[in-house]
Amino acid sequence: MEIGTKIKSLRIAASMTQEELANKLEISSQAISKWENNVTAPDIYMLPKLSMVFGVTIDEIFDLTVDDKLHRIENMLDFESVLSEDVFNETKEFLFEQLPIYPKPGRIESFIAHLYHHRMMSDAKVVSHYAREHMKKRPEAKQCQWLLQKAEGAAVCDWNARQHRKTIDFYKELVKDHPDIGRNYLDLMDNLLLDCRIVEARDVLARYRQIADHQERQIPVYEARIALKEGKLEIAEQWIKDLLENFKDDAGALFEAAGYYADRCQYDKALELFEMSYEIDEKPRYSDALQAEAAIYEIKGDYNAAISTLERIIKNYKEEWGFPDCALITETQDEIKRIEAL
Repeated sequence: MEIGTKIKSLRIAASMTQEELANKLEISSQAISKWENNVTAPDIYMLPKLSMVFGVTIDEIFDLTVDDKLHRIENMLDFESVLSEDVFNETKEFLFEQLPIYPKPGRIESFIAHLYHHRMMSDAKVVSHYAREHMKKRPEAKQCQWLLQKAEGAAVCDWNARQHRKTIDFYKELVKDHPDIGRNYLDLMDNLLLDCRIVEARDVLARYRQIADHQERQIPVYEARIALKEGKLEIAEQWIKDLLENFKDDAGALFEAAGYYADRCQYDKALELFEMSYEIDEKPRYSDALQAEAAIYEIKGDYNAAISTLERIIKNYKEEWGFPDCALITETQDEIKRIEAL
C-alpha cells in the first residue's frame, strides 16, 4: 500500500476530514489531497506528527512488512551506538509479538538476543566509566572492582567467578544433539582451554577431526593451542609452522597463526601475520586483523601506529562496506581520541 493510501485509510478510520487533518498538521487541505492521491508524499519531518495524530507508529504509516521491519532493526543495531528507552521498548514489543508466529525458526530469538546485547554493551560502557572514576578517587575501596571486571571482561582472581562450566555444559549438549555441526566443537574447545581442561579439549578435537563439517586448517590451530596449555612449546611451534606452510594463502589460517604469536607476546611476528591476513582477504574485508594490530601497537606504546591503524579501520567501513556513518565508526573515532590523549 502506498503511503498516501495508508494516510487516507488512517484518516477515515479516525473519522476525520481532510480539513481537520490539515488543521492538526498546520498545512493546507490541498496538501492532504495530494498525499492521498499519491501525487506527492509527506516530508520526513511530518511523519512524527502523523504518527502522533493517528496514534500509530511510523512503521505502521509506511505499512512495512515484518521482514522490512526486521531489516530496519538490523540496520538500527549496526548504526546506532545507544537506543532510547522508547525505541528499545517498541522494538522489544514488536519482536516478542513475532516470537510465537514468525515462520522461520530461531530468527526472532536471534534478534531479541542482539537487541539485549546491544543494550548490555552500551550500558557496560557507562558501568566501566563510573567504576573507573570511583576507583581513581577511592583506590583503596573494593565496591567497584567487580563491576569493572564484569563490564570489561577483565581478569578475576576468584576461580568460582572465572570458570565456565555452565557454558561448557551447554556446548557439550549442543555437540551431543547436533554432532555434525563443526562450529560448536570449536566453541566447546575454546571454553575448555580457557579453563585448562586439556584432556577434554583433546577428546573434542579427536571427534572434530572425524566429522565432515570440520575445517582442516583448524586442526593444527587447536593442536598448537592444546600443546601450549600443556607447556610443550616446541610441539606447539611445529604445529603453527605446519599451518603456515600448508595454508599460506588462507587469510583465516594466517589470522589464527597471528593470534597464536600474540598470545606468546611475540608481537612483531603477530603484526606481520595479521597484516598478511588482511591483505590477502577478499573484499569487503572484516576489520578484525586491523583491530588486533591497533591493540598490539598500543601495547607496544607505538600510539601513532595504533591511530593510523584505527584510521584504516574507518576507511574500511566507509569504502568497502559503504557505511558513511555508523556506531562502529563512532566507536573507532572515540578510540582514536582516547589514544591521542595518551
